[in-house]
Order: sequence, then C-alpha cells, then structure tokens
Amino acid sequence: MKNRDVPFVLMADDDEDDCILAKDAFAESGALGVLGFVENGLELMSSLFRSAALPALILLDLNMPLKDGREVLKEIKSIPRFMNIPIVVLTTSREEKDVNYSCEMGAKSFITKPATFDGWVEIMKSLSDKWLADKSS
Repeated sequence: MKNRDVPFVLMADDDEDDCILAKDAFAESGALGVLGFVENGLELMSSLFRSAALPALILLDLNMPLKDGREVLKEIKSIPRFMNIPIVVLTTSREEKDVNYSCEMGAKSFITKPATFDGWVEIMKSLSDKWLADKSS
C-alpha cells in the first residue's frame, strides 16, 4: 500500500470470497494498479484519514458490518478532501432504491457483483480502463 507509483484501488467488502475473486480477477484482467482491501466502513474511513495519498478509486459494498456502504458513501461525499474520489458501488444488491440512493449520493457507477469469474475479470478490466488508465505514471 506504500507504493503509489501505480494507481491504488481500495475495495471495502466484508465477504472474503468476493475479495479473493476481485483480487484474482484484477490480476487476470491486466488492470493497472494495486488493489487493497478493508472489511467495513469504519476501516475504510480510518484508511482514508491515515493515508497521505488517496486511492484512485474506491469499490464499495453496500452491505457491511459496523458502518455500511450507504453511510460511508454519504460521509465520503461530505468531506472536501475525499469528495472527488470516484466511488463505484460493487454489491450483491439489485434493489432500485439502492441504485437510486448510490447515484444521488455521488457514486460514479452501480455494479451488481457477477456470478462468474469471467464476469469479475470483465468488470475489473472495464474499471481499469475507465478509472485507472490515465492515473498510472
């Protein structure tokens, strides 16, 4: 997490299996950058406040313990230092109310977690192309 020569992506998700899938898919996709993980919204906020360099992208699950993604999204977008970090909601939810809330609160995209590894790879490649390609040095 200390090497910031490449874009840093921070994923907040309490599902260990999804984190492993995301990590493997990120590598398989050839995505530019480094992917790091936190397990809940409290850890995400702590990580942001501790870090001198902000992530190039946050992947945010909505359903997490301690502080869920909805609370964190609202909090991040209310803090001037963090409000411009792009946030992509990556969750199991398909609920229209979650999509609407995420967009209203400033999420750049809402993606329902895929059912296959190939789907994960496709998402990671797409996110890299859109959010990280111009961030690498």
